[in-house]
Amino acid sequence: MPKIAIIGAGSMVFCKNLISDILSFDALKGSTFALMDIDAERLRVAHAMAQSINATRKANATIEVHSDRHEALAGADYVVNTIGVGGFEATKTDFDVPDRFGLRQTIADTLGVGGIFRSLRSIPVVLDMCRQIESLCPDALLLNYTNPMAMHCLAVQRATKVKVVGLCHGVRYTRGRMILLAKLAEMGSNKAAKILNDYEPTESGPSGFMRFYHECVADESVQTLCAGINHMAAFLVFRENGRDLYPLLHRAYENDALRKLELVRLELMARFGYFMTETSGHIAEYLPWFLRSDDEIARLALRPGAYIGTCEALEQQFQQYRANAETGQPFIQPDEPTSTEYASRIINAIETDRPFIFNGNVHNQGGALLSNLPADCCVEVPCVADGMGVRPTRVGELPPQIAAMIRTNVNVQDLVVRAVLQGKREHVYHAAMMDPNTAATLTLPQIEQLVDAMFDAHADLLRF
Repeated sequence: MPKIAIIGAGSMVFCKNLISDILSFDALKGSTFALMDIDAERLRVAHAMAQSINATRKANATIEVHSDRHEALAGADYVVNTIGVGGFEATKTDFDVPDRFGLRQTIADTLGVGGIFRSLRSIPVVLDMCRQIESLCPDALLLNYTNPMAMHCLAVQRATKVKVVGLCHGVRYTRGRMILLAKLAEMGSNKAAKILNDYEPTESGPSGFMRFYHECVADESVQTLCAGINHMAAFLVFRENGRDLYPLLHRAYENDALRKLELVRLELMARFGYFMTETSGHIAEYLPWFLRSDDEIARLALRPGAYIGTCEALEQQFQQYRANAETGQPFIQPDEPTSTEYASRIINAIETDRPFIFNGNVHNQGGALLSNLPADCCVEVPCVADGMGVRPTRVGELPPQIAAMIRTNVNVQDLVVRAVLQGKREHVYHAAMMDPNTAATLTLPQIEQLVDAMFDAHADLLRF
């Protein structure tokens, strides 16, 4: 049975979903989990959670806990990376310092000044881990969940021999969002209005709107092809039984009530021709047009700093998990469904040689996968997992306007990875200057001052 090392097991929601999902597969019951985190309290709770899930799933898994990464990695078949160097306090700094300069960010985990410094904190740690993988478990597959996804995977691909694929649920959830918009656009206005009005959750559970959305996420009748980079991939195909569904999305754009569900992404689609991942809040901070203006922020209902609220909610969730660990309450129900995360399905596919298709983040292989993106970058394309491992598929050329949009982000990713691998601090300034949202908001001297302030604020967490 495989050994699965989870590095950063204190990331409780990921850890819970991963262990529960993996142990839902008959072929993976009896697996060994090596949980590792530098936070002793979070590791203690993760251990109790894993034991509880193991009992509920009746999986007979072996649960190990380690504060030492060397011990967790020894002999692993799969390594799941979910680390976040600096935790919530560092994330708040990623928002607070740029905000003092008038730079607005929504999530700050993928691009922008926040994404740049998140990478500078964590890429060196991930590369240390990869050097241990090369020594202790050289055949292991690294499943990366840590953001910024593209920068981490690109650094691993450039600097190590570790097999890596980056995993993100953005493609799947965007697909569900597109199906939701298309179905609402096609149904009668009264029925659509009823679903839209049932938006708020109740004491008895999710709202009618959210139940409908999750039905759309699970809908397997729609065929899609999505490719690009993480959090900025385009749906090149969106159809059902040979019928192109894009006209329904354009109908949604023309409908005031439906357009409010995806103000940024529907506007991008109307002008660039394709619906994009990840969310409207996410993609708004990867481009130059949306967060530089108070009027645009208001028009598009954007929420600068929104991720802080998400992190606070995750902290509350951890406190609930801690209470469960203390009282012995189960963490899942016996009939708990699997989440939409890919890791368990990939591991099951490799172990059983039963193919699983997903969108993964991999190296562009000299342009072999997406021919009009840089040869040495990280792309997100359809992949097949089976007994041969993970194999990406060639998509070819992206529409030129989509490739042009993506290259603005790849420029930043390349410079950040070069800064880390070459130890060149000046490339950090270059990356910030080329970042679309930062460049649209601040002057060159202001960007230099901001980067200096970020270096000072994160000094204890950086190796520069």
